[in-house]
Amino acid sequence: MYAGRMMEDESRGIRKFESLVNFRDIGGLTTADGRRMRTGFLFRSDEPSKLNVRDIDRFKRLSLKLICDLRTPNERRSRIARFVDARSTEIVNVPFYQNDEDYTRFEIYKQLMKTVRTVDFYQMMLDFYRKVVFHSTGQVRTIMTLLADKGDAPALIHCASGKDRTGMIAALIQLLAGVPRHAVVQDYLLSNALNKDKTEQAVKWLRTFTLFRLSRQRIMPLLEVRREFLEEALDELFRRHESVENYFIQACGVEETKLERFKASLVVRY
Repeated sequence: MYAGRMMEDESRGIRKFESLVNFRDIGGLTTADGRRMRTGFLFRSDEPSKLNVRDIDRFKRLSLKLICDLRTPNERRSRIARFVDARSTEIVNVPFYQNDEDYTRFEIYKQLMKTVRTVDFYQMMLDFYRKVVFHSTGQVRTIMTLLADKGDAPALIHCASGKDRTGMIAALIQLLAGVPRHAVVQDYLLSNALNKDKTEQAVKWLRTFTLFRLSRQRIMPLLEVRREFLEEALDELFRRHESVENYFIQACGVEETKLERFKASLVVRY
């Protein structure tokens, strides 16, 4: 039973770890011209510092040459993947900020308690996705340049939960490869199923922490991905730039030759 489930999961690009719930291959999707994105090349995940002893060997077998960590410095503090060999794996911190300041976890909790009756998590997340795409173009350029420069070397992109910052970057890469938008959105939404248990734990904790002044309905936009978060950001991207290639070149300043080389590396070669 377990072996069958594992095979099914891996065929969908999901590699089961005990300690990582949202780890999967960005590739494997069919492009609009009938080709397929490469697998075993680009991965996305929640933070790998959670890996337990039983998972470390399997993680090392991925032979990653690059890890792009999208967490802020305060998120990374005391939660760094120390088991990765720096001689063979380059770890680059490319932080995406939700607020103007990089709050500590304690400061975030204090702010939450002050605004618990008025905070609108749904609007907050809509704004955050737009911020990732349109106000963090330097970070996007850095990621795309790093990936292009690594060539065919296996790489991982991750944040804390692997759903929003990582989900947005993964979607942009899949669109660059030529995957139809509807398939990109469906792959993005998979984070909800993979994070389900973790999400339920977070709901209980946040409701208790706020003395039950936050309802489940109000909390959920913060803890799960929503189709409209991604779709609204993409709608604006295409209104401004017409194509994801133009966005990377015009808005982010990615070198066109590097972008074309990276794009070619994303699909299976015949």
